Amino acid sequence: MLETIRRLALGLFLLALSAAVLLYTDRGSRRHPAKAAAGAASSGKVFRVALVQHASVPPLEDGAHGVLEALAQRGYSDGGRISVKRYNAESDIGTANAIGKEVTSGGYDLIVSVSTISLQTIANANKFGRRTPHVFGLVTDPYAAGVGIEATNHAIHPAYMAGYGCMQPVETIFRTALSMRPELKSVGLVWNPAEANSLAQTKAARKVCSNLGIHLVEANAENSTAAVESVHSLISRDVEAIWISGDITVSLAADMIINAARQANIPVFSSMPPTVKRGALFDLGANYTEVGRGIGALAAEVLDGKDTAGIPVENKVPELFFFNETVLAGLKQRWSIPAPVRQRAKGWITATETNLPAASPLASAAEPRAKSGRVYKIGLAYFAPEAGAKSCIRGVFDGLRELGFEEGKNLEVQRAHAQGEIANIPLILQNFDSSTVDLVLPMSTPVISGACGLVHRKPVVFTYCSDPVAAGAGTSFANHLPQVTGVGSFPPVQDMVDFIHKTLPAAKTIGTIYNASEANSVKVEEVARGLFAAAGIKLDEITIGSSAEVLQAAQALVSRRVDAFYIQGDNTVSQGFDAVVKAAQDGKIPLFVDDPDTARRGATACIGLGYYRPGYAAAKKIARVLLGESPSGIPIENVSEKAVWLDLAQAERLGFKFPDDILAEAERARTGASPESPAPASSTPHLKSK
Repeated sequence: MLETIRRLALGLFLLALSAAVLLYTDRGSRRHPAKAAAGAASSGKVFRVALVQHASVPPLEDGAHGVLEALAQRGYSDGGRISVKRYNAESDIGTANAIGKEVTSGGYDLIVSVSTISLQTIANANKFGRRTPHVFGLVTDPYAAGVGIEATNHAIHPAYMAGYGCMQPVETIFRTALSMRPELKSVGLVWNPAEANSLAQTKAARKVCSNLGIHLVEANAENSTAAVESVHSLISRDVEAIWISGDITVSLAADMIINAARQANIPVFSSMPPTVKRGALFDLGANYTEVGRGIGALAAEVLDGKDTAGIPVENKVPELFFFNETVLAGLKQRWSIPAPVRQRAKGWITATETNLPAASPLASAAEPRAKSGRVYKIGLAYFAPEAGAKSCIRGVFDGLRELGFEEGKNLEVQRAHAQGEIANIPLILQNFDSSTVDLVLPMSTPVISGACGLVHRKPVVFTYCSDPVAAGAGTSFANHLPQVTGVGSFPPVQDMVDFIHKTLPAAKTIGTIYNASEANSVKVEEVARGLFAAAGIKLDEITIGSSAEVLQAAQALVSRRVDAFYIQGDNTVSQGFDAVVKAAQDGKIPLFVDDPDTARRGATACIGLGYYRPGYAAAKKIARVLLGESPSGIPIENVSEKAVWLDLAQAERLGFKFPDDILAEAERARTGASPESPAPASSTPHLKSK
């Protein structure tokens, strides 16, 4: 027995000694992970690389493409010497923290991040993780990010971290604005105090504006919806222009901010090229593709074995300046683009020419692409055949075709609709859930609600929905059902209220009809009720249970002498829309809707959404899921594009005219002023004249 104990003790001693030797000999790898990577490089290992960004905005997309481009030029192509997995938090901080924990848990040899928030979430997780080598970029002020980078000595930072800052040229931005309008006295800025990068730019702007005699009028926003509300408040304070800084939260609402400024006839200038494509007067900021290339080159050096501990964190900003001359015509004050300013530009938009750099060639390479030799199957379920749904479906399949998924070749689509009856939805979804389809694609809120409750075996990607949360997809865009993701599109209700108030200034009562069992309609009505009340207009509401009740409801509103109809995208009302048109015509009452495809059936005007673009955006999520990605890791996204459609002849018959700014906006839409829009010309909203 004693001998057995001695042998056991000796064995434990030898085991402990071996472990100690291994730990000692590996100490260099633990202290300097990049040195361990160098050893792996010489062995021909395929490196696992995580590429993390915080949101789907053009600067971060450009930066990420630049990273991949530079890595490939240095011999680290995805699928070759490296295997890259891309992460995108879609602007949700909870998702960003979860990504940080995942990528620092030991599954990657290198993490590359773009954006300040991605730097922060990964750095915080890395403190408690494996301290994976981390190369960062597209960070405005890394020294103020709170991740241990010394502001006075840029060589002092965590040993496993390296990267570059790119502080925006704030002084040059405001001097450029002054050169375009020497009388400029006030500029509005919306920013999110939770973003360290935004705080750094705001502090710089305060100092610059004070020196230049410009009043910087500030408003805060913690999300994109609040950003739009804050911009309206700034406009009401008579600012002469709006500046969009490098704030990610605000940048996500850039289209709506630019639209609000356009209605107020003031310009927007931006630190986020190429916002001129979306209607900004000028962009002056970093060339984010070049910044990304610099980060990619640095990442390649780390993969080659360079020690991150010895790389100082410097500021590198290759500047990019674009202008959009077409904006000048719509401004209430005099702005111009002097010749010296034009000469600095790397790109421009004029009435006769668009000269902007082409997208990175890696942009398409980063998209999810169909694999050869496989046939994919989709089950498409929708409420009923109607114009908006058809436009959205066209967007879906156009987008899928561009990603290599083409019906009749490698894509099979089973289609079913509920014939406008909610009772028919469960059977359709249950059949798809037990079929051989790879994915269920539900469209419209009633069908999406059904899919969230009834589809359990198949992944679900939805589109054509005002409010996915109200439909039951989850509690937020990031915290959703694990088998569900998709694209929502909330209508521009405030724009509709403003439009009606300006078009019919004497209107006191607006009539509306909706099905109270449709969650999307209830949500839109809640928002509309408050906005109309704030404008001094009563919203007279009638609820229905089926399309057969639409005519009676419309006639009841006419008898109550409403000043106009407002019909939102209710699926049940859409099925009986012709009855609303008849009642409105008989009562000689204007009919306003929020769906341009429905508007063509007899409405007076539309201020709403085009549904082609949300469908087009959903295609990428569908492709990702078809290729094996779980919906649980793909945040829900809101994709909205304001659509304007006017029937000039009907307005004349009813004895009123549309405001000049609305006419100008409809004309811009008719002529296709948005160069980025993937929608075909046939789907472009327009003016209908005599």
